[in-house]
Amino acid sequence: MQELHFLPAHRLAALVRAREVSARELLEAHLRQVARHNARLNALVTIDEERARQRALEADEALARGESWGPLHGVPMTIKDSFMTAGVRTTSSYKRLRHHVPTHDATVVARLKAAGAILLGKTNLPTFTLDLQTNGHLFGRASNPWDETRTPGGSTGGGAAAVATGMSPFEVGSDLAGSIRVPSHYCGIFGLKPTEHRVPISGHIPPMPGRPRGVRYEGAAGPLARSLEDLKLGLKLLAGPDDEDWDVPPVPLRDVRPRELRSYRIAWTDDFGGLPVSRETRSALEKLARTLESLGCRVERAGPRNLDYDELWEVWGRVLGAEIGAEMQSLARFVFSLRFKAMRGDASLNRGIVRGVQSQMSEYIEALAIHDRITGKVEAFLSQWDAWLCPVTVGQAFTHRRSGEWIDVDGQQVPYITGTCAFTSVFNLTGHPVVVLPLTRLVDSPLPLGIQVVGRRWQDEELLAVCEALSEVTGEFRKPPGY
Repeated sequence: MQELHFLPAHRLAALVRAREVSARELLEAHLRQVARHNARLNALVTIDEERARQRALEADEALARGESWGPLHGVPMTIKDSFMTAGVRTTSSYKRLRHHVPTHDATVVARLKAAGAILLGKTNLPTFTLDLQTNGHLFGRASNPWDETRTPGGSTGGGAAAVATGMSPFEVGSDLAGSIRVPSHYCGIFGLKPTEHRVPISGHIPPMPGRPRGVRYEGAAGPLARSLEDLKLGLKLLAGPDDEDWDVPPVPLRDVRPRELRSYRIAWTDDFGGLPVSRETRSALEKLARTLESLGCRVERAGPRNLDYDELWEVWGRVLGAEIGAEMQSLARFVFSLRFKAMRGDASLNRGIVRGVQSQMSEYIEALAIHDRITGKVEAFLSQWDAWLCPVTVGQAFTHRRSGEWIDVDGQQVPYITGTCAFTSVFNLTGHPVVVLPLTRLVDSPLPLGIQVVGRRWQDEELLAVCEALSEVTGEFRKPPGY
């Protein structure tokens, strides 16, 4: 049997239910992997070892009595350190929160615990989640397990590295500009950004504890894992309204089965407003498109007509800047300077953030009206297709650098934020669900490369079914060498 710490979460849960392995054995296998590798990668920043051991013991005792806590009974998990965890330090890598211990769980944490999962620890992130690398003020830099000179991405970079290396089978991250998808792509795992407002974001930092939530658009919470089955299970457990985030509607969860691959209509593009992409990225997309076409799919290189990407990126920045500026209040200057430094050279993104932070209510409402128009245009395009395939970033994981330092794409220098989140922030603005699939069967490279698979709003289950069919071509998770 494959090593326990590299089995997917749903498989681990099945082994525990069948009493082929105990919850304590599972936990110890993951703790040994943490002991071997975390000092180098700096993926986990808080390890709740004592309580996790006690909870694993209780899980085994409950099972012996014939009790089941749920579909993740006895399975360890990690949580991004921006989500509150009762009794366990939660900091969002901000020094003033270094000793912050919440008294209650974020909704996503509570739901996973209610399903039987055991909190192993909290994972590294940039300060307040505001970067596409993981190098926060409190815990420092996390590294990519495929090449430790490179970033695992951000802001769920520590979580992606933990999942990729078998330190955790399942992670929950947040995504405001690509923070689930970029690390999944750079670390070679699966990630899901659900439809906006499908999963509650209650208990996330920012905002600061005790402050009202200002960010109402563009953000999402979702799972990172080593299999599509775990993403499906994660959506089932995490989705639905709670009594804090009233933006989340009671959308029924459905069981959608994949169809035969040849029945799908697939659009693809590597062109978002003329942005450069690496040769490896372009080659992988073209190879995937040709393979799908040869298998009988209707495949076309296409995107929404007359979509102004410069306008889109600027409006994404305007909405984000206005909401973060209102939410953080006394910290707005810090947040603004952090983002401004990162966006040197990114004309549309920079202009949008600056306008947003300084905007009046009328300007914010104007930005939301443009947001609605662009969302409608993308949704109308997607109504013609079962999925839209796009790059995740301009290339594979880049070497560690200062935030704002430009990125090389086959000899062309690309601004930092353009290089990391120009392809992903599109779908934060429009709210569409996106899955990242690792292209393990299509890419012969020492670094992972993933792809965004985009679906229609509120059709997350259909999107996951399409991805299940596509995975016959794209491949399964492959662990990094040496782990």
